[in-house]
Amino acid sequence: MSGLLRLSEAGRRAVVRVLAPAEPIVFVTSPDPREAGRGAMPTLAAGALIAGLSAPIAWVCFHAVWQAATDRASPLVPLLFGCMALPAFVLGVYLIMAPWAAYRRAQDCVLLVTDRRLVMISIRSGTAEALPARAILGVERKNVERGFGTLEIRHEARGDEAETILTGIDNVFDAELAIRRLSLDHSVTIISPVH
Repeated sequence: MSGLLRLSEAGRRAVVRVLAPAEPIVFVTSPDPREAGRGAMPTLAAGALIAGLSAPIAWVCFHAVWQAATDRASPLVPLLFGCMALPAFVLGVYLIMAPWAAYRRAQDCVLLVTDRRLVMISIRSGTAEALPARAILGVERKNVERGFGTLEIRHEARGDEAETILTGIDNVFDAELAIRRLSLDHSVTIISPVH
């Protein structure tokens, strides 16, 4: 329950909206946005490399196309390479924005583990993705630094196996333990109505 007190007011409201009656909270946390952004820095480096290499190639190719057009030569080859370099540059710029996107996604997320399911809640939209205990196949901890880490959760999705990756999780050992217990303990608490 102490994890619930560390959430923002909007996060607490989102958790309360998602909980079913008499559904106990086993673990709740919100990913650290700075750690999630820091985890996406290699993607930023790859994007900068791709954009840095493809921009000059596109510039040279389109300049060659202009020269070929003014000299009445065939601009086909430089045009082809320029048209391949331009989408690479756009992809590089897209990848450069990965840390910002991870930061925003972590700000908007609350991870909730109850005795019945694992729920990932979006604070802004109010939507929740729930994985029932039976659907969770396993959990694996990755990249633990300064108490924060990444969890890979394998689960069933439409008859197939899928993977959900959660980054920037505080108390990653406690989160892994709670999810592991949930996946191993498929018991459902049945509450009899009081008359």
